[in-house]
Amino acid sequence: MPKLPVLTGMPDFHDSVEYLRHQHHLSRESVAHEAGFSGNYLHRIMRNRSTPGPRIFAKLIDVFDLDTSQRQHLYDLRQTSGDLPPAAELRRHLTEIGVRHHLDHLNAQDVLAAYFDPLQTVLHGNRLFHRMMPGLAEADDNILQWILSPAGRDTIENWEDELRYVVTLVRAALGRYRDLPRARTLFRTLRTHPDFRRVWDCTPMQVTYRWSRPAPTGIRIPGTNKHLSLSFEVDEYSAYPDILITHGLYSTPAIAC
Repeated sequence: MPKLPVLTGMPDFHDSVEYLRHQHHLSRESVAHEAGFSGNYLHRIMRNRSTPGPRIFAKLIDVFDLDTSQRQHLYDLRQTSGDLPPAAELRRHLTEIGVRHHLDHLNAQDVLAAYFDPLQTVLHGNRLFHRMMPGLAEADDNILQWILSPAGRDTIENWEDELRYVVTLVRAALGRYRDLPRARTLFRTLRTHPDFRRVWDCTPMQVTYRWSRPAPTGIRIPGTNKHLSLSFEVDEYSAYPDILITHGLYSTPAIAC
């Protein structure tokens, strides 16, 4: 039996289709036959790395047993890579509209909060958020890089589960912004981490578009012997489509100094 290809690189439409084909033990001719077009046509698409039209694309992905997120991922990979403003520009926008006051208000209400972009770069966070993520600045303000850091490993109790979950989020975002220089730079940086390579390589085609975490995150409160079960809620920031906002909900006495 042919060895299943490993998707070690940036998300790519043609590599993903080849992976799915091997996963289902299908030849290109079999895929084309089930999709209702010629094998020669599929060979040309793969050889020339051309993009199939909407009708052919719909027939092609119907051959594979894909969930809704995987279908969205392939759809994103078929589209032109998206554009995402630099983090500095997003931060400047948030500063201009006065989000710091909002973050300070939430901090006073014992609500952890932060704004971040789809590549998991934190743009602004309140004091509680940064307290829960010591060393975030040293990780380029990137949540996944922080999870991979010693500080992240020491802080997160269910570390492996959290890493795998955030990798699936980042895979979806990298697929959408795959030609963006800062997305490629982020991916190269992440690939230097052995744990990222391990999880990325063993979870091909696993993507998540649902930002709210399915289970609470266990946190060891820095500088204390306390433990915290933190439930994150994530929403799109309505004033700007490239920004998301997260709130961390927890029992207030557990975090009190």
